[in-house]
Amino acid sequence: MVGFILGLGDRHCENILLDSTNGDVVHVDFNILFNKGEDLPAPEIVPFRLTRNMIDGFGPTGVEGAFRKTCETVMRVLRREQATLCTVLETFIHDPLLEWTKIESRNHQIRGAPKNAVAVDINEQDSAISLIKARLEGKIVTKKIHPLSKSCITMSVEGQVAQLIKMATDPEFLAYMYIGWNPHL
Repeated sequence: MVGFILGLGDRHCENILLDSTNGDVVHVDFNILFNKGEDLPAPEIVPFRLTRNMIDGFGPTGVEGAFRKTCETVMRVLRREQATLCTVLETFIHDPLLEWTKIESRNHQIRGAPKNAVAVDINEQDSAISLIKARLEGKIVTKKIHPLSKSCITMSVEGQVAQLIKMATDPEFLAYMYIGWNPHL
């Protein structure tokens, strides 16, 4: 849920690791934030990684057990702490050290995009904050695939989580993902 709120992309198998000492899931490589994955030559259209292998790892209840309840709890906390979260994110987004104009990730080079393919200007920085706020209000929005508009429906926590899970597991959406993302796993 945090990844969806932040627009975190590039969640292929090499960027989601397991800590062998305690079994914790560890995310690495945060170059594709604020829905920059939609700008890639093979746009990322799922809200987060939730493939069949991951669902199988949840046990017999799949997404209907502890996973869904945890997602709902996390979303409730994020919504409740929206002001604090947005304050921190605005500072991060407007950080002059953050390279909005030139990201030279090996992932872009591998995918065949030019080195400056993911360029963001001041308007896009403000747009990133607007999208995050809309998501925290219960909307499912992204830069390009699901743009923010007056017709966007505000959902309950349960409704938003259900829709995100549906989108993340949709075989049609997964079929459009970059092959190196391994959507079949």
